[in-house]
Amino acid sequence: MSLNIELLEQSFERVKPYADEFTASFYENLFDTHPEIKLLFNTTDMAKQEKKLLQALALVVENLRSPDVLGQVLSDLGARHVGYGAIAKHYRPFGEAILKTFSQYLEQDWTPELEKAWQEAYRKITFIMLRGAGVESSPKEEILEAPKPEEKTASAASTKTLPELELIPNLSRVELKVELLESSFEKVKPQVDEFAASFYENLFDAHPEVKPLFNTTDMAKQEKKLMQALALVVENLRSPDVLGQVLSNLGARHVGYGAIAKHYRPVGEAILKTFSQYLEQDWTPEVEKAWQDAYRTITFIMLKGAESSQKVPEQEAVALEKPRESKVEKKESQQPQPLIEQQKKSLISIESDGAILKQIERLKTLLSLKQWSEILTKIPGQILETFWVLPVWVVAVGSGVIMTVVFVLIDDNSLFGKVLGGSDAISMVVALVLFIKEAPARQKQFHYQAWSTVDAAHGVKVSNARILALQDLNKDGVSLRGLDVPRGEFVGIDLSSSNLSAANLNQTDFTNANLSHANLDHANLSQTKLSGANLSHATLSFARLSQANLNSANLSSANLICADLSNANMSGVNLKNASLSGSNLKSAYLSGANLKGAKVSISELNGALLEGAIMPDGSKYSSISASSK
Repeated sequence: MSLNIELLEQSFERVKPYADEFTASFYENLFDTHPEIKLLFNTTDMAKQEKKLLQALALVVENLRSPDVLGQVLSDLGARHVGYGAIAKHYRPFGEAILKTFSQYLEQDWTPELEKAWQEAYRKITFIMLRGAGVESSPKEEILEAPKPEEKTASAASTKTLPELELIPNLSRVELKVELLESSFEKVKPQVDEFAASFYENLFDAHPEVKPLFNTTDMAKQEKKLMQALALVVENLRSPDVLGQVLSNLGARHVGYGAIAKHYRPVGEAILKTFSQYLEQDWTPEVEKAWQDAYRTITFIMLKGAESSQKVPEQEAVALEKPRESKVEKKESQQPQPLIEQQKKSLISIESDGAILKQIERLKTLLSLKQWSEILTKIPGQILETFWVLPVWVVAVGSGVIMTVVFVLIDDNSLFGKVLGGSDAISMVVALVLFIKEAPARQKQFHYQAWSTVDAAHGVKVSNARILALQDLNKDGVSLRGLDVPRGEFVGIDLSSSNLSAANLNQTDFTNANLSHANLDHANLSQTKLSGANLSHATLSFARLSQANLNSANLSSANLICADLSNANMSGVNLKNASLSGSNLKSAYLSGANLKGAKVSISELNGALLEGAIMPDGSKYSSISASSK
């Protein structure tokens, strides 16, 4: 499914002047048609809810051309809506209400083409949000289709599907067009980097469900690996034995990456689509069929290597090249057939029996070695588990007995015997073991005392003990989620990489604080002092920062998606490469701010004061030049 982005953008622009009335009408339509849904909003401030709806719609429309950003936001939104009581069956009523409201406000501009565009957009939104909520759409509900490739040539259009990618019964009769494959691959070689990047774009656009497999992957390295693998395949098409072994091993390795049989079709479709885009007029039906056959063969061998659940009959052997009949074989074929068959059968029987016996012996050896290695590697872990579970008195007695036995058995003249020396050394060893054993209990006690210090300072503006306690808790990896310290003073505090999600930090003073890589999503930072604070790579999505003082703060690469920054003082702030999609920047003071590379639309910046700011494109904003334009 390819969305009609221009139509969606234009129609949304037409309803923007009536934004407040539009959102109010939406909820009227929703509750009139489906009164049972009204219960979900019993405790909701509807004025705020209507603003949230409008922000969400604006975020979707403004990021239609940035699918990666939009996909992440919608996925998170779907996960959060589970907590609000929203379930899969609620999505259709919402969609119907949105379409009805658009039809009311657009009137004669609500054409069948526009209606279809919004229907497709809502299906896609629903699909991603349900995935984020952990709901798998059924085939009937999941109306999303893979995006159609750009029709650069007539033959390119035929690559939108890969017919019968699964292993087919007559695969053994597939003969690959080696010369076509080699020549077509040579043509894309000068653009290998762009080709690899386009392949993953095509794959993730058409099949976003595959993207989580690459969450922890360095994509630059992954793109190089893809091109190396393709080059390896093409260069060894004339050496089927070598290629077969390589692909078999590759299939086995991909099981460890989380790849399963159903992932092979999307990859094949993306490869064919990318070839069609780069070969253009050279992407002929013959070349297309050659690559389809090649990918079926690759899939077949890799799945066999991965020992997929889809078992492949032995007769479905893959023919990379058709072997030629030699003169010797012709002579043999003239011999009496029964005698030849009998000789062949006896030879095969002897060879296979010997091979089977060798394989069995190898397996026995490997299994015994593997079992022993597994047992030996598990022993230290089991000892440690037992050590932490046993009561202290048992550990103390056991340590004393073991050390006494060692002391009795060891030679007094040996180095170890001299080190032990006597009962004092044994007591010291036992004391050390007990000290280690009680370490977790001491840490728990410390955490309890630290939290007690934080709680005791509630309502107190300045508390150095509270600052030290929070820093120590964060260093130990303790989550600070939901921390409630409004109007507190935390000047220069170091809470880097802390989890402060949904924390109430209203009117607090974090001047020159270190909050880099901190998670502050949904936190309340209204009227907070963050002047000179380090918030680089911090997550502040959906955070409330209205009237906050962020003068000269470092927010480079920070995530500020849908954050409320209205009336905030952001003069001289570093927002380089930050994500500001859907954020509220109304009356925000951004004089002298650095927005280079930031993900934010011009419409989102319209309400901000930007004199002297460096814009996302690297240009310097000037009200004089802007007015002249």
